[in-house]
Amino acid sequence: MELSGFLFELLFSEASILKILLGTVFGLCLGLTGVGGGVLLIPMLQFFCEMPPVLAVGTASMISAMVKVNASFFHLKANNVSWRQMALLFLGALPLTLLVTQCIVFLNEHPVHSEITQSLVSFLVLLVMFGSLVSVLIKYFSHRAGTNQAECSKPKKSTAVLSGMFCGTVLGSTGVGGGVLLLPIFTNLLNVDIKKAVGSSVVVALLLSSVAAFGYAKGGQSDFDTALLFLIGSFAGVPIASIFMSRLSESSIYLITLVIIGISCGLYLFT
Repeated sequence: MELSGFLFELLFSEASILKILLGTVFGLCLGLTGVGGGVLLIPMLQFFCEMPPVLAVGTASMISAMVKVNASFFHLKANNVSWRQMALLFLGALPLTLLVTQCIVFLNEHPVHSEITQSLVSFLVLLVMFGSLVSVLIKYFSHRAGTNQAECSKPKKSTAVLSGMFCGTVLGSTGVGGGVLLLPIFTNLLNVDIKKAVGSSVVVALLLSSVAAFGYAKGGQSDFDTALLFLIGSFAGVPIASIFMSRLSESSIYLITLVIIGISCGLYLFT
């Protein structure tokens, strides 16, 4: 009886239903554009769940890792992955994600550095969100102008590895890195077409978010119950996104991505 009562309260309380609905929105945005991890989750968690920045980053990393298992399956099945560029980027990102995550958790637990760590994380999240908005906007206008991606020179291996190191540092410290960071890097620097860039960003973000989530959870900076409710909601959003994905043009995907990032930036500023 106690277990059934706990499960009922977990799933059907007003707060839980809200988190499930937010998870559905998150899954839809993630599957459709690759955007979702930090750029949507952190504003949602801080605004609706009233979480402090570091806890929001840790919980967002856990949700991202859990949800992207489902989203990655759909993109892998649709062959929306650039394997070579993805592997090189992950090679550069992994060690930095591990290092930065541990540093943030350590500083947040320190009584002297805790407050400044929270403020720094908040500032970095906002900075990355605005930078990503500008990056996707530039790529959208480039696409509208008729820039032929096939004419671009083949990126060097070092470009992918260094990009990965940058992504690992940012994702480890802010939880932001999937669509708003990885997606522009795949399209702008690594010359991957938008649909494969979306799929590749989701798969890489799954791996890196898992690493970050483990580090934050180990330091007590994750809310598992909230993560589980968001995961349940996402199961409705991701399959719907996969249906729309096959029917949308590249221009439409860019526009939807811009709108999602813009709304999230506004919500974060309001928070």
